[in-house]
Amino acid sequence: MIKPTYTAVCERAERWWAVRVEELPGVFTQVRRLDQAEAMARDAIAQMLGVPDTTFEVDVQPVVPADLRRLVAEA
Repeated sequence: MIKPTYTAVCERAERWWAVRVEELPGVFTQVRRLDQAEAMARDAIAQMLGVPDTTFEVDVQPVVPADLRRLVAEA
């Protein structure tokens, strides 16, 4: 059985990452570190849908500003 995949878009908001789930309007969370985004998004999705957090996949997509992308590419 193929599990549905939800996209967790992560945008920096000062010292936090704001996480929104594109496919589910109104599902938001926040994390201090990007490595926490999948677990927090998974929990928020499961809560919203009323399903176990193992019944779907989460694709974490960080939004990186252009100037930072350029610095990473140069390195």
